[in-house]
Amino acid sequence: MSLLVLMGKSCSGKDTITNELINKHGYEKFVPYTTRPMRDGEIQDQTYHFISEDEFINKINDGFFLEYRKYLSASGLWYYGTAKEDYEKESKMVSILTPDGVNTLISKGINPKVIYIYANQITIKNRLLKRGDNKEEAERRMKADNVDFRGAEMLANRIIYNNEGKELSEVVNEVLKWGD
Repeated sequence: MSLLVLMGKSCSGKDTITNELINKHGYEKFVPYTTRPMRDGEIQDQTYHFISEDEFINKINDGFFLEYRKYLSASGLWYYGTAKEDYEKESKMVSILTPDGVNTLISKGINPKVIYIYANQITIKNRLLKRGDNKEEAERRMKADNVDFRGAEMLANRIIYNNEGKELSEVVNEVLKWGD
């Protein structure tokens, strides 16, 4: 398997880039599991496998996940995780992970190509508010990301900047240059 990991703070553009890689460049995406509520436009079992917290915890206890994490959001605790079986596919795969997720893969002998998608704080705040996050949740996410992503660039094979005004095609071409 060829594994490309996109890592970046909230609203850095990871999902948009991932969709381009899947739709136009032959990549397949892991469909992660989560307990958070579905957002507008998301599709069950395509965007995420949306499951209850009890189901998620049972899967943890069963050893189902290769990696998982939890976040305290303004509306409660949310879990995210990727199934072990997804890492056994023989395809060109793309995954979105946090630094902790990347470290988990590395600790299990999986060495992906890691690209850190970087967006500045102004860009992130504008994107969070534009997608409908309330100001409190946007501030909480930005603050948490500043902690969670401290030193993340050290895990990356490449850093690609994705600030306001940069064309998606330019960012995707940079990802393909370093990720393929």
